[in-house]
Amino acid sequence: MDRATLGAAIGLHPDAAALVEKYERLEGDDFPARKAYFLQDREAMLTSVRQRTDYRPFLLYFFMRMAVDAYDEYRLREIPDEVYIDTFSDIRIWSEVFKTTYGEYGIEESGWLQEHVRLALFRLGRLQFQPIALDRDLSVGDRKFAKGDLVLNVHIPAGEPLDPEAALASFARARAFFRGVPPVFVCHSWLLYPGLGQVLDPSSNIMQFQRLFEIYELDEASRQAEERIFGAKQDDPAAYDTNTGLQRRAKAFLEAGGKLGAGLGIIVSQ
Repeated sequence: MDRATLGAAIGLHPDAAALVEKYERLEGDDFPARKAYFLQDREAMLTSVRQRTDYRPFLLYFFMRMAVDAYDEYRLREIPDEVYIDTFSDIRIWSEVFKTTYGEYGIEESGWLQEHVRLALFRLGRLQFQPIALDRDLSVGDRKFAKGDLVLNVHIPAGEPLDPEAALASFARARAFFRGVPPVFVCHSWLLYPGLGQVLDPSSNIMQFQRLFEIYELDEASRQAEERIFGAKQDDPAAYDTNTGLQRRAKAFLEAGGKLGAGLGIIVSQ
């Protein structure tokens, strides 16, 4: 695997790919030392990089290089190339989010993408899955889970419709992929906030996805929904631009005093 092949496979924009090659020419010789630092202390390395004025475009280059190196480990684990490409398509997704926000290509989500390059997160079809240990005891209905129990954390990548059948197929793939991990799925997302039922039709993809989970807690402080729906948060809902039906309904809901938070849900498969 090389940078050009990976870039083409994940659909990286030519301008973003050119930026990666520019940094390779300028800083490629330093990559082995930076990678070693990252593997030794990820947080310290990323903190040091963020001191750079150009840290965002540099991180696009760095994570592309790390993704290329991760391919050998995928091969050793006999993980299909499809999973490799789908997983690292997040680099394209987040570089495009950055382009939309800042007008140039780069990466802000360094804390997130470090999970991909250390093979702690995989995309299996529509959804991403990350084995994690519960950080607390949890009771849901008549089921009890202990702090430290291993579960699969679910993430929903942007960029595609959240088709219910595709989501169900992803859960099925995860049960087969993560051998030895109990088929217990947890998710913390704005998509699981019950208040969305006042904005969306019950038959919408999002509401169908939400109903797959048993919601056991609400995160009322989260404003992730506003970030995802409008692109950025505003102090006054009246300031939101509306170009889609969802944006218009969400804006009216917020202006009327409604709340859009996040929900925490769980699926326990048999």
